[in-house]
Amino acid sequence: MKKLTSIVLAGMLTLPIISSANEKAKNLMVVVTTQDSVTQLMAGVIALQSKKQGANVQMLYCGKAGDLVIKGSNEVILKPKSKSPQMLIKRLIKKGATVEICPPYLPNAGKTKVDLIKGVKVAKPPKIAATILDKDTKILSY
Repeated sequence: MKKLTSIVLAGMLTLPIISSANEKAKNLMVVVTTQDSVTQLMAGVIALQSKKQGANVQMLYCGKAGDLVIKGSNEVILKPKSKSPQMLIKRLIKKGATVEICPPYLPNAGKTKVDLIKGVKVAKPPKIAATILDKDTKILSY
């Protein structure tokens, strides 16, 4: 009985070590500015995979990449899965990711909030800065 108690205690002591070694960043911020549709698609793929693995995903579209979050924007269907970056954006929104547009995009593109895909919000710079500065955030930029 003494040996069994020692084994159980030893096992309990290793549990926190195992779980802390497997911890991942809790937040993923993906900033997309590129006009390249293949890169835009890959940004969405990585974001979706990260979401599936438990990350809080935040997508920020700026510059010409902002066109992706506008209703009726030109969709480029890419191989091998016949998907467009916009399809992945809509899927990310359904999965609970935060998708935002840089604040200067809309007025400089002659657009308003009404033109945004359902679920896309205008980013708030203080909130973006807080996310970026959070030690549990990983940042990808495309």
